[in-house]
Amino acid sequence: PSSMSKMILSKLGTIIVILLTENCSCAFSPSSLGSRLIAPAQSRSDVHVSPPITSSCLPTTRQHTNDEHFILYAKIDSNEDREGSLAAATKALGKVPYGEISRKYRRTVFKHDDWVNHRQSNSKVFDNLQSMFFSGVVRQLRPQVGSVTAVAAAVMGWNMGVVDLAASYNIWLPTLTLPVVPFTLSSPALGLLLVFRTNAAYTRWMAARDSWARMSAHSKNLVRMGSIFSSDQSAVKEMSNACWLYARTVMNKLSSPGEDEEEYIEEVLERYQDSSIGTRVIKSKNRVIAAWRQLSLQLHSLPASDPKALIETDKSIIVLGECTAICEKIYSSPVPLVYTRHTARFLSLWALTLPCALYSAFSALDQTWATLPATSILAFFLFGVDELAMQLEEPFSILPMKYFVDDISESAEILTETFEEQDEDM
Repeated sequence: PSSMSKMILSKLGTIIVILLTENCSCAFSPSSLGSRLIAPAQSRSDVHVSPPITSSCLPTTRQHTNDEHFILYAKIDSNEDREGSLAAATKALGKVPYGEISRKYRRTVFKHDDWVNHRQSNSKVFDNLQSMFFSGVVRQLRPQVGSVTAVAAAVMGWNMGVVDLAASYNIWLPTLTLPVVPFTLSSPALGLLLVFRTNAAYTRWMAARDSWARMSAHSKNLVRMGSIFSSDQSAVKEMSNACWLYARTVMNKLSSPGEDEEEYIEEVLERYQDSSIGTRVIKSKNRVIAAWRQLSLQLHSLPASDPKALIETDKSIIVLGECTAICEKIYSSPVPLVYTRHTARFLSLWALTLPCALYSAFSALDQTWATLPATSILAFFLFGVDELAMQLEEPFSILPMKYFVDDISESAEILTETFEEQDEDM
């Protein structure tokens, strides 16, 4: 049995060495420095296709069902970061922004190349570990992880230094140790609290994103319907401006005043240069309600031959109000504070007393030095989950609301331009 165990361990060690060697060669080979994707050889003009790579870890071609060869790995310029991303901000600022400053750089809008890089990012083990030190979330965790690590260092210093020194003088001092059983029994409860909190935060983010998607769709529908049943080009144009004004006003209410207030006033006054509508909405006590009322007035002022069309289109305005109500509910009502605070207290007490339990467990294995790194790693992961929930709980400062509003404006312009061209042809 002993020889059989040695043989099995030897085989497992050989397999691990081979896997690590191939992984390292793939991760650090020149061919892996750029992002790779599956693409036809001549179907994309914006992708720089690399020549065939002869490597044991990188297949170069595969046979398509129609005997068409596809190049598996085509390089994309990895030096170009997505505009407005955290990586681009880091290059521009010369340092990694974190905390509240970093939230405006997390308003992600993906395109094709971003999805390609995203799908490949999890396969780069060493790149993921290297980028961990530049993560804004990791920097946010320095106080929590530092406190737990300091407690672990103090426990090790007391048990391995002070207690041993006192024993040499025949002075008895208690060691700071705890049994592992209480932590084993309580860890499922802590995990459930963290999971429920993270799920609640993600649900809030998804509800906010869905509300903006519906708001965008119904804003475009208002302009589309208005351009169909009304022959007044200027009136349809004014209604498209009213749709933009409503979405932009909702964005302003859900944004930080210090970040968006000046830009909001400037954009509204520029859009309504020849009208007092913009000034009236800006000075209103409730800008969203004022913009909502202006949108309703603009819709029902359209000259329409069929009044039923106006009534049906007005349903989109009702939906806009419902979406805004959902956003306001999320923005004004956090996850119940009693739940958040209890989870934070549970996690803090659990993590701060964990070094005593780990010390007793590792001392039985004569590996007391492992108490410090093990405590730091566990604190990083547990506090990291709680920090992710905290970052997602208020979703609007990380949602690309400006992109949504600009998309509504661009779509309205296309719809009104098409309407004008059709009117000229007739």
